Amino acid sequence: MTKVLYCADTGVQCPYVARGETEEEVLMDASQHGKAVHGYTDEQLTDSKMIADLKKLIKEK
Repeated sequence: MTKVLYCADTGVQCPYVARGETEEEVLMDASQHGKAVHGYTDEQLTDSKMIADLKKLIKEK
């Protein structure tokens, strides 16, 4: 089953959906998007609290 993370669920108005077979794949996809589109830094994207918060938003699709 595919896992998804809706960018809009993070509090920004964005239609992007990160996808993957594992949480790690979803987080990698979301990180690349966050960096390229929303300007997040590597430091922000590797913050343990941010990672934990994002993991809570991942859903099974």
